[in-house]
Amino acid sequence: MHLVYVTAALPFSFEETYIIPEILELQRRGHRVTVIPIRPGRAVFHGDARLLTDSTIAEPVLSVSILGNALWEVVRAPTLALRSALLLATSRNVRVLLKNLAVFPKGLWLARIAKRQGVDHIHAHFASTSGTAALVASSLSGIPWSFTAHRWDISENNLLDKKAQAAKFARAIDVRGGQELATFAGVHHHGVRVIHMGVALEPLGSEREARLHGPLRVLMGARFDEFKGHRYAMEAVARLKAARMDVLLQCAGDGPLKATIEKHASALNLLDRVQFPGFIEHQELLAQLRDHRWDVALLPSIETSESREGIPVFLIEAMAAGVPVVATNTGGIPELLNGGAGMLIPQQDARAIADALARLAADHHLRSQLADAGVRRVRDQFTIESTVSALLNEISSKTRREMLITVECPMR
Repeated sequence: MHLVYVTAALPFSFEETYIIPEILELQRRGHRVTVIPIRPGRAVFHGDARLLTDSTIAEPVLSVSILGNALWEVVRAPTLALRSALLLATSRNVRVLLKNLAVFPKGLWLARIAKRQGVDHIHAHFASTSGTAALVASSLSGIPWSFTAHRWDISENNLLDKKAQAAKFARAIDVRGGQELATFAGVHHHGVRVIHMGVALEPLGSEREARLHGPLRVLMGARFDEFKGHRYAMEAVARLKAARMDVLLQCAGDGPLKATIEKHASALNLLDRVQFPGFIEHQELLAQLRDHRWDVALLPSIETSESREGIPVFLIEAMAAGVPVVATNTGGIPELLNGGAGMLIPQQDARAIADALARLAADHHLRSQLADAGVRRVRDQFTIESTVSALLNEISSKTRREMLITVECPMR
């Protein structure tokens, strides 16, 4: 099967690493996957993302090629092009409309590329403009399509009812996200499916003894955004320092609030306890997790009116490597950690973070328990093999309309 994966920027992205194992597993099974980023960059930052470059068509959101092929599609099928444009015109506000119109030519271009290459199915990661381009491409080409909604793109509600109606299925990555997506999909909610993001579960080798000496090494791997809760992590470390507990927190990643958080750590006199290593290449991060470079993975996310977590793949990757995790009871995180697979704490509560870390520092048996439970949870529900199998089942299944066409027009 030839699939097109429409991404935001992958493989030219610091983020979207969670999509890489999915594409590689599809390729391992013999499927051809062409990656088409909506807004490609100039550099590939992750080693495993480089494995996708040969199968990527990196065309900017607007170019001579985009415009030429888009015009060809308009001339070839003016009615379908007009219908697609009128559909985008129903966007719920001007901001969303402008975002959709910006990728409309690329959607027309994608229709032509997909037909020319004999693509069987188009799948978009993110229900925002990636989904819009895929919707337009499917409308003009007749190729079935689907999309994965992660979290912020559900809250944005970019034509979700229209997209759920047109798509073969709409995927959410957690149950709560699926419920919200179904609400926006309205009468078309029957097409919503919950299929987790998966990770590769590597052999961990012989069990390692917990360290009895030295600081508790904590990793927070998250973009520096408000809803990731870095400020509460800083305040928790300040509490632990005041209690003379030896803890070292590393905040890996980048983002718009990084400088602000660094200043906050300095103001709390924590630069001896908090480090900011910056960007860590994805394969290196996974290797360091498996090598137990850290004792605990932390994610103190908060919910805002515009942002909340799905199921963060950073936590799944840490659990798969046998690293116990502490995270807030927000978004889809409870679905991952309920039942003792990790420690759940309230959001916006530095004291709760400090108490959880202090408990783990003092109780090596608890750390081992959580590590084992986390590996079991990933093995049972979040392996890349199981999630890709579920995804392929949906892609390959026939809709009722397709079954009727098969009956009415049998192969001769």
